[in-house]
Formats: sequence, C-alpha cells, structure tokens
Amino acid sequence: MGDGRALETEQRRSIVIDFDGTITEDDLLDEIARLFGDPAVYQEVEDGLDAGTMPLREVISREFAPVTAPLEEVVDWVLERVRIRQGFGDFVRAAQRAGWSVHVVSSGFEELIAPVLEREGVDVELHANRVDARPEGWVVDWRYPDGCDECHESCKRSLLPPGYVIYVGDGYSDRCAALAADRVFATRGLARYLDERGVAFEPFDDFRAIAREVGAG
Repeated sequence: MGDGRALETEQRRSIVIDFDGTITEDDLLDEIARLFGDPAVYQEVEDGLDAGTMPLREVISREFAPVTAPLEEVVDWVLERVRIRQGFGDFVRAAQRAGWSVHVVSSGFEELIAPVLEREGVDVELHANRVDARPEGWVVDWRYPDGCDECHESCKRSLLPPGYVIYVGDGYSDRCAALAADRVFATRGLARYLDERGVAFEPFDDFRAIAREVGAG
C-alpha cells in the first residue's frame, strides 16, 4: 500500500503558474498600488524590497494600505485593463486534457484574480491572498505560511504540490518556489535572478511556447 502511494505521488504532474506579470503581460498589482494608492509609498517599499531591507509581506501590506477605492471599481478597472499573455487559456485546457494538474499561485488577491480567470474560461486551483477593501484603506488577509525555512518569508514554496512540478513565473515572489521546482519557465526578474545564480530555466514570452515544450500544444 505504501509503495502504491509513493508511486502515485511520483506520477503526479503539476504546472504551477504565477499570475501578475506571468499570466498577465503587466504586473497589475504594481499598477493598482501606484494608481489607486500612494506612488511615494509604493516607490519607498519597492526600493526596500530591491535592497533586501524589507520583506515581501510588509511591502504588499504597506502598498495597499493607502488604497481606498471600492473593490468593485478596481475589479472593473482590472477587467478593462488586463492583457493576458497569448495562448494562456488554450494552454491550460490542453495541459489538463494531457493529465497535468494546473495551479495558479499568486501573492496577489483572489478578489482580483478570480474574475479574470472566469472571463478567460479557465478552471484551475487558485491559491492567493485575500483583501479586505476598507474605505479607510485596504487590509491584506495573508493566506501564505510565514517564515519559510529556505527564504524566511511568506513564500509559495510550501504550496507546491507533490510529484513532478513545472513552475512558471516572473518576479521576486517566485524565486524560492522556482528553486524547488523540477523545471522552470521564467521571464523578467525571475529569469535574471536564476541566471545570476546559474540555475537552469527556460525563457518564455507567451504560453504557446510552453505548450509545445510540455506536450500541451
């Protein structure tokens, strides 16, 4: 029985995809923090993140504290503004038909991501933070474990499913999880980070190229 469960785990194949800047062409979380929040606060905490003096949890919490717009207004803005990388929906559906389990794992907010996935006709397991959009400022409801053993931050690594994992990402919040994956497709900041450390990855611009590589085209 134990051997059977181990074999089942080994045979599980999952694709884990970041949302902002990966599924979307632009990082909508950054744009919302600048447009609906305080650009000065945004720049201060982003500089702290880049310098390694401020953890991601503090950065996102402080970026969204000045946002006072109603959630419905921001969702409408997202649906009007969002640009999805080419081939995303077709890629997910083909991967699922080919036996892959597909997950979207984001440091952003479920309230902003779920409407986009629904519009794209994509049904996947979504793990993201939540937000309490209070009139005096948005409060982030963190759903990620804090204090990862590897990076010591609120991290996606612990959310990777068992078995063989392909990770697709673009930024800071993807670093630790990407290092734990079996195969990585990376762009932008994540690609630079992995390249500087000599970690193998495959670059991508859209999901059509990834589909061909994983047999989901």
